[in-house]
Amino acid sequence: MLEVWIVVTIIAIAMEIASQIQLISIWAALGSIVALICDVCGVDDNIQIIVFFAVTFASLALTRPFVSRMTKKVKNTPMNADMNIGKIGKVTKIVDETSCLFRVSLGGEDWSATSADSVVPEIGSQVRVDGIEGVKLIVKQV
Repeated sequence: MLEVWIVVTIIAIAMEIASQIQLISIWAALGSIVALICDVCGVDDNIQIIVFFAVTFASLALTRPFVSRMTKKVKNTPMNADMNIGKIGKVTKIVDETSCLFRVSLGGEDWSATSADSVVPEIGSQVRVDGIEGVKLIVKQV
């Protein structure tokens, strides 16, 4: 069984390295190392297999919650500008009718804006923010 545990250890470590440290087989590597130690100490083959699975699953159960917290992906938190989506603003100035560019006052701030439907709204009309592209609001007339 010595060769089996060496092969299992090498395969588990190789899988871990190939996964770019995503922690998918490190527990099997740990279980196979403990089983390898049991084999060197002369423990029965059936007990070695039981030890392998017990150590693998125990280490997985004990470390997985910690590993999950450490590798948790960052949620996409909305930026301040993204929080303006859905809000109503007021057109304050037409910059360029051919490019459909104008200025919008939204929450006391002046924004550059363009129309989502290529219609230039009149000065003073209300528009709803549908999106943000760079530093420009994408709006539709209300």
